[in-house]
Formats: sequence, structure tokens, C-alpha cells
Amino acid sequence: MSQTGANSHHSDADEASNAIEERLRLIIDTIPTMVWRKLPDGSADFLNRNFREYTGLSLEDGLGWGWMMNAFHPDDRLIEEWRAALAAGKPFLKEARLRRFDGQYRWFLIRAVPLRDEQGNIVHWYGTSTDIEDLKKVEDRVRLIIDTLPTMVWTLGPDGVVDFVNQPWLDYTGISLERVIEDPTGVVHPEDLPRVIKKWLKDMAARQPSDDEMRLRRADGEYRWFLVRTAPLRDEQGNLVKWYGISIDIEDRKRAEEALTSNEREQRHIAAQLERERARLVEAQEVAKMGSWEAELQSLNVVWSEQTHRIFETDPSRFHPTRPKFREFLHPEDRAKVDAAFVASLDKRSTCTVAYRIVMPDGRVKILEERWQAFRDEEGKPIRVAGTCRDITEAVRAEEELRRLSGQLLRLQDEERRSIARDLHDSTGQNLVALATILSQLHASIPSSSRKLRKLASQCQELADRCIREVRTLSYILHPPMLDEAGLEDAIRHYVDGFSERTGIAVKLQISPRFGRMPPDVELALFRVVQESLTNIQRHSQSHRATIQLDRSADEVKLEISDKGPGASHRELPGTPGSPFRLGVGIPSMQERVRLIGGWLEIESSNSGTTVRATVPVDGRKHKGTSHPGGG
Repeated sequence: MSQTGANSHHSDADEASNAIEERLRLIIDTIPTMVWRKLPDGSADFLNRNFREYTGLSLEDGLGWGWMMNAFHPDDRLIEEWRAALAAGKPFLKEARLRRFDGQYRWFLIRAVPLRDEQGNIVHWYGTSTDIEDLKKVEDRVRLIIDTLPTMVWTLGPDGVVDFVNQPWLDYTGISLERVIEDPTGVVHPEDLPRVIKKWLKDMAARQPSDDEMRLRRADGEYRWFLVRTAPLRDEQGNLVKWYGISIDIEDRKRAEEALTSNEREQRHIAAQLERERARLVEAQEVAKMGSWEAELQSLNVVWSEQTHRIFETDPSRFHPTRPKFREFLHPEDRAKVDAAFVASLDKRSTCTVAYRIVMPDGRVKILEERWQAFRDEEGKPIRVAGTCRDITEAVRAEEELRRLSGQLLRLQDEERRSIARDLHDSTGQNLVALATILSQLHASIPSSSRKLRKLASQCQELADRCIREVRTLSYILHPPMLDEAGLEDAIRHYVDGFSERTGIAVKLQISPRFGRMPPDVELALFRVVQESLTNIQRHSQSHRATIQLDRSADEVKLEISDKGPGASHRELPGTPGSPFRLGVGIPSMQERVRLIGGWLEIESSNSGTTVRATVPVDGRKHKGTSHPGGG
């Protein structure tokens, strides 16, 4: 009889356990994303309904190693990186193409984290797959625009390290981007290299535009002469953020110059060759939307090239350029700047540059970039000025579009975080609370004599409570509702309290009195800077203390986050070369967020710690940029 009663209790417990497991499975199947679970060896023992419906795989085909063998694109080498993550026991992050049930592949962001028991052994791997196909298409479109430019383009970081070359550059040299980053001067002729490096280091230290001529090795091993031009890009405060450069093939011009030094018998041939070069130059100017001009200072005689007339949309047979006529084209707000630059250039021996706007008769506005130099007589007096003008309207518009897309991507990311946080809080969180309540009732209904069942129910309840805490924490980290409801000050205080409790890192928070509210985009950007900075301190610093100082004046807000970790000298941050710590996704995101609200971000690292400083205008309006000095 007692045996029959025990069997009855076991049966009831099994039914309750099965009901709980089925409810959990139902909850995971209703989450609007792909969720899966793997065993310690990497094989799948659970795939939620979204995964199965997207791939069209049955449980039989998807479980085990079938989920990887039958669903992911073989060229993405997911299985090798997944096995490496299993061996290391570290969280897994990978972009890969996942085949849909109709055979089409779409890009997904694959994330997986290990769950460990009390002894640190991996019990399961839990993961999600997020569709990023549309984001990949946007990135490909921007890359296509740059790769279709008919010239060799490249960019450097503020420290002079190559971080991008376009497709024409790769096609000419025949080497990969990885090799370029590893050995950026490998294609420069050995005889030119010492001179090139010396000049570049000097120009980079001065943070001024750099022009140089050098021989670059083609994919077939032949060297050709190039005019290499590098210009700095500065933010609204004049800080250097990037170098942009182009390489123009001048091999034919160099040969023509060498031919000019030969004997008189070759002069007729040289003249014909120069004429061909002139025609090519005209074609090149037309393709590059670049014109040339020169002016005799004594006679005030001005000559424009055909392409210059095209840029200004004038008829060469009717319009005779003069300085006053040129000034009539200038935008009223730019006339004083151009005049001052031209006067200043007469005292310089280097090339001058200025960007300005011109207004066409129909009201259209073009943006031009002009470079020129004054030439002197034997006494050193300027007698002639010659230069080029280039229509950069499309380039400026493209840069503005890139900034707009960057801001849109950040806004979409924040909206997605807000949506996921809301779903976690309102749906998953509530379901977990209900589950915890049911488990509590189940525990209370189990007789005290059934110790094993009561212990099992108690453990399940503890696990549910931990899940509730983790879901609430994750929801808050993704998007704290307090930021919208109470503002930045309360949101940071609440986040700092939770961060200290989770990590054991003591954070000293100082906020100026009566801080008040600001525009939502400003509050969100500053909150993300705090969030990312504290995360970096937790991951990379050995410091057990951190300080946050938030000050507000009438015009701007200053945020400073610092740590005193002894390991700070071994971490490299943006703009600090020579250290093994690499730039991650978080730091560029911070920089872009702050830039989009008109501010700037500074990061300093030394043996005594690391400091992140953000300065933004209170109203979030962008600072107006200032033109770099030059002539025109």
C-alpha cells in the first residue's frame, strides 16, 4: 500500500515537472527570435519553433550536428570557429549565412554563451540567431560607392595606420587588405622609401596635407610613378579624426619630364607627346571634375582650363575670367574667407587649400576645393599663381549621407534594444514570474516526507528566481525605462548601483546639483558612454574602483569616467599606438553617438589608469565646422 502511494507521488511529480518543462518550451517558442541549446560537445538538443520554421528542418534533421551541417553556408567556416569556441569555453559571436526553407541564404548574427555548474563545468550552451541581412546590404552599398570611384583611395587612422583601401587600389597592387595593413609600404620602390617615410612623418607630425611623388609596384611587378596626396579630416573642434588619400598615376607625365631633359633632336617628339598628355590631362580633369587655372599678378591676366569653365558652367568663347568676376560666383558667406586665404598664400611657399561654395545663376550651390601655389621671381617676389579647382559637391553630399546612415543605424539599434527590453520585461519576465509562482505552489503542495521532490522543486524555484533577476538585468541594460521616465541623472545612479552589485567594482559618482533633463538623444548618448566605459573597465581593467563625474554648465555637459587599474598601461585605446589592446565595436559606437549630437570624445590611457571624456552641447545641436586655412 505504501509502495502504491509512493508511485502515485512520483507520478504526480513527473506530471508537474513535464508540465513545467512544456510551459518553458512554449515560452521559448513564442520568443520572436531563433533560440537554441547545445550540449557541452556542441551538438544540439533543442531548437525552438522559429529556428525550425525558418530552416524547414525537422527535429530529427536539426538535432545533434545536423543544425550546422544542414543549415549554414559551407563557405562561412562556422563549424571550425564553433569547435574552437567549444574548446576555449568562451562566448561565441559570428556572422554567417543561414539557409531558409526555400533555399535562400540570409546573413545572421550568431551568439552563444556557456552555462556552467557550481564547479565551473559547462552544462549547456544557449544561443540566438538574429537576422542582419538588411544591415549587410547597407554596408555593401556604401563599400560599392567607394570601390566604383575611378581612382585609388585609402584612409588612415589618426596615428597614420592604414585601415582601408578601395578596390582599384587592390586591383593595381594585387595584394589583400590584410597584407596592406601588415606592411603598408611594401609596394613603394625601395629607392623611394626612405625619402617618402621621412616626408610623411614630418607632414603627419604637422597634421598638414601631404603631397609626394613615388613609384608604386603594380601586380605584375612593374613600378609606376604616382602623385600621392593625403589630407587630414578634422572634427568640428579641429581634432584630427582620419587621413584621406588618393594616388594618381603620373607615369606618363614623369616620362615626359625626363624626355624634356634629353637632346634637341627629341624636342619635336616631346612636343607631340606633351600635346597627347595635355589631351589626357583634359580627359582626366573631366573624369575627376577637376579644373586648372593660373593668374599673372602684374597683368592680372587669368586663364581657366576647359574643365574649370565646365565647373563654373561658363562659355570659354564668351566668358573671360577675372578676379572680380570670380568673386561674383562666391557664396556671400565665403567671400571673406577666400580673399583672406588668397592674400595669405602670397607669403607662403607651400601649396594652399580652401573649400568654398559658388552660387550658379539658377540658384544651385556647388562646393569646390581649390589648391594653388604662388611662384616667385629671382628676388623672391610672387609673380604668378597657379592651381586647381575640383567639384567636391557629390563627395560632400556622400559624406553627409554616410553620416545620416550612421545616425539612422544607431537609432535603429536603440529602437531594437528598446523593443527587446520591453519584450523581455513585459512578456518573458512576466512568464517567468508566473513560473516562479507555480513552482512555489508546487513546492508547498509536496508532502514534507518527499524530501527529494521538495528539494528538486526548491532548486527549480531558485533557478526561476535567478532567471527573473537576469532577465530584468538584461532588460535594463538594453534600455533602462528610468532614462525615459526620470532622466539621465536617476538612470545613471540606478545603473551604477546595479553595476557595483554585479561586479564588485566600487563606483564613485559625482553629479552637479540641479542637473535637470536634456533632449532624449543627448541623455541616451551619454548613458551609452557610461554603460560602455564601465563595461570596458570590468572587462579590461584590473581596477576595483572607478569614478564618474557629470557636470553641466549653461552651454555644455562634460562627462568623465576614469579608473585606476595598474594594468591600464597594457591596454591600447584609440590614438595610442604600440599596445596590444585593439579597438572594439563599443568605442567607435561611443565616438559616433557623441559626434551625432555635436560633441566630441577623448580617451587617455597611462600607467595610472584610463580616462574617457565626452563633451556635448546641452541642446544637442551640432557645432558648425570651420574651414581649414588656405588660399584661393
